[in-house]
Amino acid sequence: VFTALAATLVVAAPASAIQSIQKAEVKVTPNVAGTKAKPQAVSISVHAYFDSIAADLDQQIQFATVHGDVFFPKEGLTNNKLFPGCDASVVFQDEKQCPPESKIGTGTARGIGLGLDEQVTLTAFNLPNGKGGVVLVVGESPLIIREVVVANLKTLTNDPLYKYQLSFDVPKNLQSPAPGVIAAVKDFKLNIPAKFLKKNGKFVKKKGQRVPFIATTGCAKGSWKGKAILQYTTSFDSAIESTQTVETSVPCKKPKK
Repeated sequence: VFTALAATLVVAAPASAIQSIQKAEVKVTPNVAGTKAKPQAVSISVHAYFDSIAADLDQQIQFATVHGDVFFPKEGLTNNKLFPGCDASVVFQDEKQCPPESKIGTGTARGIGLGLDEQVTLTAFNLPNGKGGVVLVVGESPLIIREVVVANLKTLTNDPLYKYQLSFDVPKNLQSPAPGVIAAVKDFKLNIPAKFLKKNGKFVKKKGQRVPFIATTGCAKGSWKGKAILQYTTSFDSAIESTQTVETSVPCKKPKK
């Protein structure tokens, strides 16, 4: 049975920070873990949001995310370096030129600033050679927006809790998409479905098993731990005004014997 479990993320922020509180939910499907010998392919859905940003906007304070570092649990696995990738420059110019199998997810987001309320679509692609991912951001009203956000992936070797770190910088023209506007991402949804490596239209198998893009390899303590460290600016020069640290715990079950 494929089960989606939501995890509420807890935020810690300094007293001098923006007043709006970052929240999120993460779903991993299925929640029954795989093993190192037999990884379990999973889909991941992320919903990051603010219940309200009125506490800041009512004081004429606008803010935007500048940088983020996202950490993934020890019992996670990605085979992204084996999958087709697409360079960020190609995604930006014409995503239709990317290999079809390099597309890894879709979503939506909503940017809010003084006098701005913009809905955008998100399309995620795998970067070549396991470097990470790139998200194409497209908006049509009230602004015409087309930009990419590159997220670089690295494997952590000495961290006791986390296996991967995904780091991204938000381009300045997304932080401030119009004169006088600094845009907060009030709502962000991205879904990465489970997928397997194919070659010439057929599934590639290793040791008799299909090769998953993202998988789990265990559930030793009853949950998968994750963390995000997000930096925000309230100025047009992207100076960091505050940081929020977000930790998550997604319940999981041990592999069936």
